[in-house]
Amino acid sequence: MQNLQKYLTDGLKNTLLFKNNSGISHKGPWKQVYENTLLDRWYVGDFASVEYTISADFDVNNKELVKVLITASRDNASLIVYARSNTLNDILNITATVNDSYVDVILNPVIDTEAGTDFTGAKVIHTAQYFHAQTPLIV
Repeated sequence: MQNLQKYLTDGLKNTLLFKNNSGISHKGPWKQVYENTLLDRWYVGDFASVEYTISADFDVNNKELVKVLITASRDNASLIVYARSNTLNDILNITATVNDSYVDVILNPVIDTEAGTDFTGAKVIHTAQYFHAQTPLIV
């Protein structure tokens, strides 16, 4: 077991401070992306917004990192991809749908028949930073 005090301490403004330039790494578990793959689901009564970092890995030559912001109410979801970096091609299409209760974050592989690319089966991992709703849902 890691000794967390070796890496963390109290930071300014009630934050965690990573000592000695340490950081966080992510490995999985991963899931494969097929048509309409559910990445995440969250309830609009619990959270107002979520920030995602999604890492996609298709093969040794095709890798991608995508930063996504999603904000939602009971009947509207707004999604913006604000950063995207890849080695050769976009691998993922990302959408968000909302009903009266929850938001689904959906992944689809990029398939471009003219270019001869099909990223079905790409492996993804993600991190999420959830921002709680400050105003409760009124039914």
